[in-house]
Amino acid sequence: MNNEAKKQPIDLDNPQLQNALQIVNYTQQSLFITGKAGTGKSTLLRHIAATTKKKHVILAPTGIAAINAGGATLHSFFKLPFHPLLPDDNRYSIRHIREALKYSGEKCKLLREVELIIIDEISMVRADIIDFIDKVLRVYCRNMREPFAGKQLLFVGDVYQLEPVVKEDERRMLAAYYPSPYFFDARVFRTMPLVSIELTKVYRQSDQLFISILDHIRTNTIGEADLRLLNQRCASSRPSGTKPEHHAVYPTRHRRPYQLARAAKAAGRACMLQRHNHRGVPRKQYAHATGAASEAGRTYHFREKRHEAPLGERHPGHH
Repeated sequence: MNNEAKKQPIDLDNPQLQNALQIVNYTQQSLFITGKAGTGKSTLLRHIAATTKKKHVILAPTGIAAINAGGATLHSFFKLPFHPLLPDDNRYSIRHIREALKYSGEKCKLLREVELIIIDEISMVRADIIDFIDKVLRVYCRNMREPFAGKQLLFVGDVYQLEPVVKEDERRMLAAYYPSPYFFDARVFRTMPLVSIELTKVYRQSDQLFISILDHIRTNTIGEADLRLLNQRCASSRPSGTKPEHHAVYPTRHRRPYQLARAAKAAGRACMLQRHNHRGVPRKQYAHATGAASEAGRTYHFREKRHEAPLGERHPGHH
């Protein structure tokens, strides 16, 4: 979610939003709200949180998402461990889960009394976490018969955007229990059909052609015509007689210094990367551009969290 959602009023004339509000406010049916960027998911979440009469909590998989949603993280609220929560892990069996989690009396009371649990950015939540939450609610609410102990869950997010963060070894472990790491493959949904509403009206953009291009990018169906239109827009926004600028997009902060070094080399500049270990001892790695080694470059500082091999040993492809 973003700050725009705080200002954007909800469109109560939108039938999809009306249906979602009816289900949340007047039933116990759990619901998945999805839709592309700008369709009002965040606005709907905030409206529900501000107007519902139900006792509710707002949760999210990451700290930033939780702050944006005005709630807490799933891990802090449920005291989730950070490793995969396999269904047959005896540490969290029905018999042992209370001993493992050690919830306070206040937390136990909250779990019993809460009526609506809202989870934002649900696309980032793994299937095993959903099953673990189901088990926690059944045990602590003393209702083993109903999924989520009869609580209503509202899942909000777009699976085309952010996916669950799963390491390769975790993926192999989860593959023995789940078709995919995505939340909708949780076992609880085998007995509880997941009702979903997809919001389709885009409020953030008014240019229908641009909306169409963004949708093609979202669904990985972008074609040559879309690319030509985007390139035309880029070219038309540049003053005549000027050379095109080169921009780089970096996938993660961890890789950014190495990407910067390669970009500097390609542009004919020298770039120095400097980092410090936890004792403050600098380690330097130079990326020299051909014929420009004496040119002053930029210096980038960053810190490592633990002892690591020198940059050249970790990434032999970088010079």
